[in-house]
Amino acid sequence: MPDGRPAEATVIPNWEAPLPMVTPDEANDIATGRFFATGLAMGAADAIPGISASTMALILGIYQRLISALDTLVRWCRSLSKSKEDRTEATVQARRALSTLIPVGLGVLSGIIIASFVLVGPDDAPGLMRRSDTGALAYAYIFGLVLASVPTPWLQIEEIQFSHWLLLGASALMLASISLLGINEEPPPMWTIPFAGAIAATAMLIPGISGSLVLLILGHYTIVYSALQDFEIVILGLFSIGLLAGALLSVPTINRTLERHHDAMMAVLTGLILGSLPYIWPWKEQYDIEAGLVANIGPSGPYIGVAICFLLGVMTIIGANFLESRRWLRG
Repeated sequence: MPDGRPAEATVIPNWEAPLPMVTPDEANDIATGRFFATGLAMGAADAIPGISASTMALILGIYQRLISALDTLVRWCRSLSKSKEDRTEATVQARRALSTLIPVGLGVLSGIIIASFVLVGPDDAPGLMRRSDTGALAYAYIFGLVLASVPTPWLQIEEIQFSHWLLLGASALMLASISLLGINEEPPPMWTIPFAGAIAATAMLIPGISGSLVLLILGHYTIVYSALQDFEIVILGLFSIGLLAGALLSVPTINRTLERHHDAMMAVLTGLILGSLPYIWPWKEQYDIEAGLVANIGPSGPYIGVAICFLLGVMTIIGANFLESRRWLRG
């Protein structure tokens, strides 16, 4: 150099260098946050008749882990009557399962509460899905979410066979025909609330089947969500007992089916997701969910808004799947 100083070396960034590895505590925090966010989406979904909480778990990649964790908790309950060694091993496994179930459960509860006010809402302040000016837009976004998630379980089948197509078609037709059962509009007696909770819990654990839709058909949707908004302890307590009993009884069967007949189960789940689409068609005669199942109608606008919301729903799933494939969401 003219001034006698040595030239500074040019630093060339190495864009291909690996990112710093996260610590175990950071990985646990990421996983916990992901489980809570998944639970939030599950709770918000299950507050809406026609939307399945487990579909959201399947989309976000934790469904089988969630069922396995619940099954571990059931095995821990059964181990209480066994030897000390069995109880100790089951306790260790149960603690691991709770690291998944607690954040998911808190997310589900938060999602249900938020959705019950924002999307459903009380009678004097209807939420987005019950208003004629926003109902089609809200349903369009959800329709895009669910439609884009159809390939998720189907692509998990190792070798697609003709029997899988039959299972897909049969399960889709079965769920789509549930609307023919009609709605029980009579106020249900108190003693039926735990049984409704047990049935709803079983439905919540099967992708494609909406727990809220089952409650609507049984005539318990209004009483349960009104109790949630008004915080009626007795009704919520009875319903929670039914939810717990239904989950404990149904989880072992679901878990065994996933382990022994994985491909057939994935075909059925794909059909159930397809069968749920008629319930979330954007255009309806009216959007008062508490009045019962609302009838679908042909497209009647606002077309641009509906199209944008539908595409946003599709892009949400595409983005979530992309992040999942890059392991950015995995703890």
